[in-house]
Amino acid sequence: MGTPSALIQQLETPTYGHVVIDAWDGRRYEADLTSMAAVYCFPRDEASWSAVAPDSAGLALVWTSRFEVHVDQVIALANRVETQGRIA
Repeated sequence: MGTPSALIQQLETPTYGHVVIDAWDGRRYEADLTSMAAVYCFPRDEASWSAVAPDSAGLALVWTSRFEVHVDQVIALANRVETQGRIA
């Protein structure tokens, strides 16, 4: 059995509290994560929000503040999904 491809192919943080990921399924998910702001390690400003990277397996986003969001959470909170240049 081979190693599966990373679920998160590309990541953007366009504005504070929002992420955009290009996923393994060929879709782009835009999500507002501000509903998680009560979590103690949620990044508190724009600079700390942009200090994020996918984990080594491509399954989660991890901020330097130790806030972590799984790809399934991003997909569940997506307010916009694009497929091959079209909004789904």
